Amino acid sequence: MMSGKTVSARISQKTCHLSLVICVCGTTDTEIQYSFMLLRGNSAALPCVVAMLLFLCGITVQAQTVRLDSVYQINEIVVDGHREVSANQVIGYEQIQALPSSSVADALKYMAGVQIKDYGGLGGQKTINVRSLGSQHVGVYLDGVRITNAQNGTVDLGKYSLTTLESVSLFNANKTEMLMTASEYASAATVYLKTHRPDSTSLSASYSYASFDTHKAAATFCYKDWLLLDAAYTSSSGKYPFEYHTEYEDTTGTRRNSDIRMFRIEGCAFWKGFQWHTYYFDSQRGLPGGIVRRLSDTYTDVGREWDRNFFSQLTWREQYGDLSLRAIGKYTNDYLHYRSDYPENISVHSNNKYHQQDIYGAATGAYRFGDFGVSVSSDLRWSDLTCDVKNFHYVYRLDSKTSVSAFYNHRVLNLTASGLYTRVSDHTKGSAKPLSRCTWNMLASYAIGRWQARAFYKSVFRVPTLNDLYYTLVGNRNLKPEYTKQLDMGITYQDNIFNIQLDGYYNRIEDRIVCLPLKGSYQWTMLNYGYTRCLGVDLSVNAHYKNHSLLLTGTFQDDRNRTDPTEDAYNDFIAYSPRWSFTAVYTFTYKGLTASLSHMFVDKRYWTAENAIDDPLTAYNCTDVKVGYRFAPKAWHGHSLTAEAECQDLFDVRYEMIQRWPMPGRRFGITIKYTL
Repeated sequence: MMSGKTVSARISQKTCHLSLVICVCGTTDTEIQYSFMLLRGNSAALPCVVAMLLFLCGITVQAQTVRLDSVYQINEIVVDGHREVSANQVIGYEQIQALPSSSVADALKYMAGVQIKDYGGLGGQKTINVRSLGSQHVGVYLDGVRITNAQNGTVDLGKYSLTTLESVSLFNANKTEMLMTASEYASAATVYLKTHRPDSTSLSASYSYASFDTHKAAATFCYKDWLLLDAAYTSSSGKYPFEYHTEYEDTTGTRRNSDIRMFRIEGCAFWKGFQWHTYYFDSQRGLPGGIVRRLSDTYTDVGREWDRNFFSQLTWREQYGDLSLRAIGKYTNDYLHYRSDYPENISVHSNNKYHQQDIYGAATGAYRFGDFGVSVSSDLRWSDLTCDVKNFHYVYRLDSKTSVSAFYNHRVLNLTASGLYTRVSDHTKGSAKPLSRCTWNMLASYAIGRWQARAFYKSVFRVPTLNDLYYTLVGNRNLKPEYTKQLDMGITYQDNIFNIQLDGYYNRIEDRIVCLPLKGSYQWTMLNYGYTRCLGVDLSVNAHYKNHSLLLTGTFQDDRNRTDPTEDAYNDFIAYSPRWSFTAVYTFTYKGLTASLSHMFVDKRYWTAENAIDDPLTAYNCTDVKVGYRFAPKAWHGHSLTAEAECQDLFDVRYEMIQRWPMPGRRFGITIKYTL
């Protein structure tokens, strides 16, 4: 019988290796050794690991037969964990569910340094611009795989729902994760959408009704922790009232031809190191065009658009000791039909169909030895574009990227450096010359207690899109890539309640790709013209305390044209770049109750290249509120009913994000959801 036992623990700060030795003393001596290996930078988890091991060891000692002079060694257990030292902003699952919207764009607009371009209404295109770098410099990744559009290089965020997401995060520098693909190093800023992995089997159905005759029916099915299926159908007339007042006009009317019908279904499966995601989107919408100066409300811009988007992607990730591997495969098929050749339409008449395909593969390997690590990744993407525009020839593009990265992590010091080689070649009649470029970036951080100082330099470029190069009449096959150079210095404070980040940055864009008229003619074409520089400061505060969470962001930026000192537009502000912007999101949860209040302020914005030509868009404030309650009585045996009500633009502020594209005013919505 045991007369006593002793437990000793040893923690090495250098390697984050933890060992426990349990000695049972008395007439017999038994020693049982447990060991845990934790990744560096995750030392905050050590107390939990110690407590868990003490518990497990106590059970093991009492449960087994004690043998004389025996040593029992449990195999080493490796716990994967990663503490991100790069500056990033994250909106988590609870905050996502509390937001009064279901579009990814409406979550991103509350992040520091972000400008959303929204063409108004449910069907209006929504794109993201980070630190005034331009939409085509922002990579959007779903479960680690980039969403692409070789035709115009932008992503319509209105097509992606928040209901399936675990988190939405934004990185200005790269992640410091070792298993990054080469394409992730190629973006000036990156947005990551992470799918929520279910933890139980459930089925839910919901119905929503909102202003402007908007209806939405949705259903979600989860099976254990490895399958998620989500589908939604939405329709809206889009007829919302607007007011447009300037020095020269005073217009009140109703937005017409802004209806939309859209259907989305997607599924995600998880199994060991594999994750599969398939997505399908189908929509038909009206394109109302911008508001024009007129004496009545009879003007109608009759444009129609049909979209079909499909992709299926498979990712695999595995770790073998110090060696980590990752592989990705993806197929994308996009169809767009645009028509404006209706008799009552006074704008340009056209009726064209566009079809894109994209095949993508990537492989990444990383190896860690001591405080050092190295990663190598290679991507290959094949994209093509077919359309029936007159004089447009079929084109396909081969885009290959290879990156080599080095990592050094020693206690409080983290260093990362990477180099990226890109080669792009187009194949069509009279194609542009193949492009080969090398770029690099570097990140450093140093931690002192709860504080962390960091800095990064990043140089990337964007390849001209297929529209930039080959679109009939406008395309220019001699375009050069558009370069961006970023320098950032910042500090972070983090404890159990607060995560505070403050960054100052300098951006420079060279050889901007713009559409300008040729000298001596009225023919417009794509050209490389000039450069801009941006100085800015971002502040982000994310706080969580008991049932409360608060997200505050603020941005100041000075984004100016520095192309030609002899031009009138020299040193003018870049279009749609506000100097000041602030956001706040407060969320409260208590038992079945969830409530959120969000507010956004955006300063005035010039919308012309030469600021003196016209007045800027006025500054605006927008406030949203949402309240929901989940009923789950014990008598329902796990079933629940959730009721939600929301109001967007609570004070009915009339504003524009894009000149002459008015946003809807105050609008309401209610949702009923049943889960079993």
